[in-house]
Amino acid sequence: MESGKWIRALREERLIKPSDIERITRSIADARAQPDFYVSHSTLADIEAGAVPGIHKLFSLALALKVPLNELLVPFGIDPAEIIAADVKSSQETVPSSVSAIHDPPFRFQLNFDTNIGAEETTLLKIQPHDVTILPPALRARLDPTRYRYALIGSKDDNMADLLPPRSLVEIDTSQKTVQVFPWQMLRDRPIYLIWHAHGHTCCWCQLDGKELILIPHPLSTQRVRRFKVPTEATLVGRVTNAWLPFDTIQGQREAAS
Repeated sequence: MESGKWIRALREERLIKPSDIERITRSIADARAQPDFYVSHSTLADIEAGAVPGIHKLFSLALALKVPLNELLVPFGIDPAEIIAADVKSSQETVPSSVSAIHDPPFRFQLNFDTNIGAEETTLLKIQPHDVTILPPALRARLDPTRYRYALIGSKDDNMADLLPPRSLVEIDTSQKTVQVFPWQMLRDRPIYLIWHAHGHTCCWCQLDGKELILIPHPLSTQRVRRFKVPTEATLVGRVTNAWLPFDTIQGQREAAS
């Protein structure tokens, strides 16, 4: 996705109006006594049409859109992870191979959670650039932050019962924002979507009824059917395309099958 389209999609996903961008960036410019931080309505339109903003406006946009500046640089072809990777490679080249082999850190991957959101609720994750550098090459090669987002199903969120049990990690394709209706043969065939609404995020089935988005939980779920007006009360973030279930759930399914 082009940088301008990515920024507009992110802004609309978070229900942020151009007037909000103007108001927030104007306050930033006033506080710093530097007009370059201000993003006017016309400037925002140019950026969303493909123009490349200066560093001051990028900084203000990051604050207004509530995303890390490093994440906002990626759609413009600037990946800070490359700097980190190059620095690591450079430092390794100055160390004898025998010493480097002894001190190589073990593989790890830690997701950074928004501290304002509890683990009991479904959370849209933010993968930082330095997290990308430690991913396995096969996964890193297909990682596309402009198209895919990742969410963690809350520990008390049983909307999709055993299909997406609590603590599952799901991949969201943000290019699929249209509710699909077709004659699925099994429950597993029905598309699952991540929905943002006034109370947070929910992964579930859904359908459109006029200007209302109906959130439909699994029949075995304890959750109820909910209705939200679109786009004022809810918006469709994207479709779930991959999921990683918690280990204890997989183990329990295997034991039940045996």
